Parts: sequence; C-alpha cells; structure tokens
Amino acid sequence: MGEEGVPGTVLLASTALMAALHAALASIPGPFGFRSWMIIIMPLEGMILGPGPGAISAMIGGSIGCVLRGEAAILPIVAFSEPLGAASAGLALKKRWRELSILYLAMLAAYFIHPFGRALPAWCLWDIYVASSLSILAGLLSSRPLSRALKMAYALTTDLFPWLLVLRPRGKVEWGPNSPVSVALSTFLALEADALARIFVFIPLCFYVILGVGFETIVGLWYLGALATPLEALLATLFTSFIGPPVFKALSYKGLRCPMS
Repeated sequence: MGEEGVPGTVLLASTALMAALHAALASIPGPFGFRSWMIIIMPLEGMILGPGPGAISAMIGGSIGCVLRGEAAILPIVAFSEPLGAASAGLALKKRWRELSILYLAMLAAYFIHPFGRALPAWCLWDIYVASSLSILAGLLSSRPLSRALKMAYALTTDLFPWLLVLRPRGKVEWGPNSPVSVALSTFLALEADALARIFVFIPLCFYVILGVGFETIVGLWYLGALATPLEALLATLFTSFIGPPVFKALSYKGLRCPMS
C-alpha cells in the first residue's frame, strides 16, 4: 500500500521497473570480484519503494540477474541477502533503527555461535562492526530522552563557551531523502546488511556445506572480503549520495514522496 497517497498501481509499476533495473545490473559481475553491479541500485530500491516493495524488487531482480550471470549455485544467498539489503536502506531512511539494529545483532550472534564464526579471523568483518555500531548509535541519538539531554548539554556548553556557536551548522539539519548524508548512511548500512546476510546464509545456515567449500578456502575469501566489501560499499555510497537526492527531488515534483511505502 502506498504512503502519502501514492496509488497502488504506481507503486506496483515502480517495483517492476526497479526489479528490471536490478536484474540488468545484477547480470554484470562487480568491480571487485564479489558482488555484482547491483550494489548501486539495491539501496535506491529500498529508499524509493520502501522496505517491503524494495525487498520484493531486489529479490526478483537479484534472482534473475544471478541466473543470467551464470551463478545460479548461489541463488539462495542472493535471494535472501539482496532483499534484506534493500529493506535495510528503507528502514534506515524511515529511521526505524530498532528493527535495523535487531537484524544486524541477530545475524552477528548467529555467526559467532557457529564454530567457524569463532575460528575465522574476526577482524575481517570490521566494516560490518562499524555499520552495526552506526545503526545502534543512530537509534540512541534519535531517541527523545537522549535528544533532549544532548540539547540541554549543548545549551549549557555554549553558555560557558560562546565561541562554540560558530561551529553550529547553518539552517535546520533534517533527515530525509533530500539529504546526501541521510542517503549515504542508508546506503552504507544497506550494503553492509547485504554482506552480513550473505555471511549468515553461508556460515550459520551451513550453505558452505552444500557448495563443498572447505575451511581454508573460506579463510582466503574472508581476507579478500575484508578489503573488497568496504570498497564496494564506498563506491555505492558515493554514487547514491550524488545521484540519490536529485532523483528523490524529481519524484517529489511529480507528487511521489519517498519512501513510497
């Protein structure tokens, strides 16, 4: 169901369009050898369509792209991780930090409960730790009690040190699709949630057994992923923070407020 009066037919057509774009980009191998070029469209799906429709679009497009790319063997991973990544972008843009933090913490807990999760080098997931910490921190900062306490502390501090008023940002800082900072953080959290979801299926759900991948091979993949995954997130974050706000503004001129659901 659309939000703010977005007709259901518009949402359905937009979902189909985004799924087609996702499939086209997912059929092309990515720049760093891990994920496909869907990294630049998946966060936008969640931010434009909303968590639910964005996940559906990513599942359809990701599954088709995976088969077209010749990697049907990992279809279960893609069909779970890419929808969750798109949904995470929508959750972040809607400031639903509790749900997003629960997703991160639940998958991380499952990973470290598994024997391989404790045996594999923990530092290789450093970017996921950063993302989960940012999600939790954003949730804390957006809570009303802490927000009021920070405002009071800031007022007291500026009374004592008036020169700090120079550091105050001009204008009202708002969280939303028109803010490059909001889009950038939502994108980063989406890409890292996607990476963690792939790990969740691969290790705790034991998909490595089905693929016949040994522990030593997994260690090598973890070392490569410690560099490739953050680079993918950086590339996608730069792209969406540049292209996202103009797209959202153009949609708002047409009466379509994002996320649509």
